Amino acid sequence: MTKPNFHILVSLLLFVFIFVCMFSASQHTVIKHNSQLDVSKLATRIALDLDMLPIADPLFNYSGNEKKIAQYIASINEQLAASNSRVRLTSLTSSSNIEQTSKGNVYSLNSAHRQVGFVYEVNTHISWLNYLLPIMMALSVWGVYLWAFVFNRKHTKETSLVQEVEVPNLVIDLNTKYVSLSTDDQVQIQLANKPLCFYIALVEYCIANPDVLLNPNKDVPDELIAIANKYFERLTTLGHTVRKKPNFSNSLEKTLSEIRAALDELFSEFPELKAKYYPPKAYGEGSRSKLHSYGLIHIELEDIQVIGK
Repeated sequence: MTKPNFHILVSLLLFVFIFVCMFSASQHTVIKHNSQLDVSKLATRIALDLDMLPIADPLFNYSGNEKKIAQYIASINEQLAASNSRVRLTSLTSSSNIEQTSKGNVYSLNSAHRQVGFVYEVNTHISWLNYLLPIMMALSVWGVYLWAFVFNRKHTKETSLVQEVEVPNLVIDLNTKYVSLSTDDQVQIQLANKPLCFYIALVEYCIANPDVLLNPNKDVPDELIAIANKYFERLTTLGHTVRKKPNFSNSLEKTLSEIRAALDELFSEFPELKAKYYPPKAYGEGSRSKLHSYGLIHIELEDIQVIGK
């Protein structure tokens, strides 16, 4: 049994147990209270009829009339049954026989001439049909609880999925020359003009030409340089520089190193996401380095956001 199913089963049993216990306790309290009232009424009735009852009394050698007493008891019990009382009168006896009576509840009555007592029983049995109500109530409350439990788990799961799906993207702000992640703007890395413009141009060029091979030993494509120049002019418009336009073909490896250093710092907590943004380094010599490309082959348009273009 899985943990959620076990939790559901335990909660059901717990709700049923609590409601049945509460119902049983309340029923026994009501039964006790009503029985005490009925016994009090019964005592009053017997006290009124006491002088007419032929109850045996060995102390005075009086044998009484057992048949008439039995008829009286039957009559009393019929009246009690008609009123749905749980009390039943079982016997009437003199005070001298009270201690010798059968097991049961004994009530003593005193009159001016004699003392008598009566024995009664109280039916405390509760029919199993009566337990259907608390069980149904428990099921209803459990259903509400279960709905809330499932809804909360579903909401938590959906929230978790949303958090898992929310992958940080790269944000480049031309107004501040900072690069940051879309999920955390507290960490911001500032790039110099040349690497900043070259990187944006590299991203746009690789998105437009996903299969291009950009070998560091060859000239930078004119189209890529044109895009870089466009963003440098934009920086000039934004008031970030008054220097002359840099030559994006010169010192390529230095420019790429500055870009990689910024990305290393920015993606320090997300190393698995850095690859698509990171210009690959060249490894090896000879034919292996000739096949190397610093192009971003996995980058897509939605992976980067440029503010202030």
